[in-house]
Amino acid sequence: MTKMMESSPQDRGTATDEDTPRQPSALTGPRRLTGMSRALPLAGLVLLIIVYTIAAGDRFMTFNNWANLVQQASVVAIIGFGLTFVVIAGSIDLSVGSVAAFSGMAAAMTATGHGSFMGVAAGLGVGAVCGLVNGVLCSLFKVPSFIVTLGMLSVARGLTIVVSDSRSEPVSGALAWMGVAPGIYIALGCAFVAAFVLMNGTTFGRYTRSIGGEERVSALSGVPVRLVKVAAFVVSGLLAGLGGVVLGGQLGIATAQAATGFELSAIAAVVLGGTPLTGGIGNVWNTAIGAFIIVVLNNGLVILGVAPEVQQVIQGVILVVAVFVALDRSKIGIIK
Repeated sequence: MTKMMESSPQDRGTATDEDTPRQPSALTGPRRLTGMSRALPLAGLVLLIIVYTIAAGDRFMTFNNWANLVQQASVVAIIGFGLTFVVIAGSIDLSVGSVAAFSGMAAAMTATGHGSFMGVAAGLGVGAVCGLVNGVLCSLFKVPSFIVTLGMLSVARGLTIVVSDSRSEPVSGALAWMGVAPGIYIALGCAFVAAFVLMNGTTFGRYTRSIGGEERVSALSGVPVRLVKVAAFVVSGLLAGLGGVVLGGQLGIATAQAATGFELSAIAAVVLGGTPLTGGIGNVWNTAIGAFIIVVLNNGLVILGVAPEVQQVIQGVILVVAVFVALDRSKIGIIK
């Protein structure tokens, strides 16, 4: 009789381990982009290329045009690689364009008196320090990343004007070499490899995905959430600094107005690559594809003679659609 009265957990309506939804954490492992999410950005890029090839193949599919496309996408991609870490961690960095300008100016001015090597080091150092300030204010002082990085956007741009006295600084030597082929390709490759290894081959990358997926669970699992967030912003600032150095070499001159609007391009590259603003998932490979989508889209519209104001409308619509597709609606309340 006793055995007959016993019931299984299912009979009692008690949830079992199989019924309980698993939260992403440092112990269960981070979420990753699905096969469809990985394929959509590449499919979009291929579709753009096909459309432009049909519409203006004699001007679009040329060696010179594609060489220019790769060089234009390189700076956006380098900055976007660093920004990807911040977005995956569940935050945002609006300051990368201004930090790139500040870093490029610091590199050019330092190189004038101390050589190109010290110039590159100064540019990377300025970017890393700006990222560190962002990370400390966001993580340790609990100021929303949107507010902190919006402030850094103005501060870094203002400091660029102050240190340069509103004058431009010529770029030469190794700094100039980094902005043209093959130097720009080497810089892009090094940035990609470093970001890829950090994201996929280190505990830091796993923790970054973990806190973006579920910060509270990650903290309970022993993840040093504050330290990881600070590190993500430092990586973003460091690669923004590299992007500023490369941009200075590409333009042949460093100015206080350099990289204006690049924060929007970098965010668009990350989002178009399938990394949702809600964090938790994403990869740097898709960010590179997103950067090429932006550059190819703009290039094709220019070749087809589309008016600049119409180009802005098209770009805005595509960005909103990309956010709509990639957004994790279960976390819609935590975008910050």
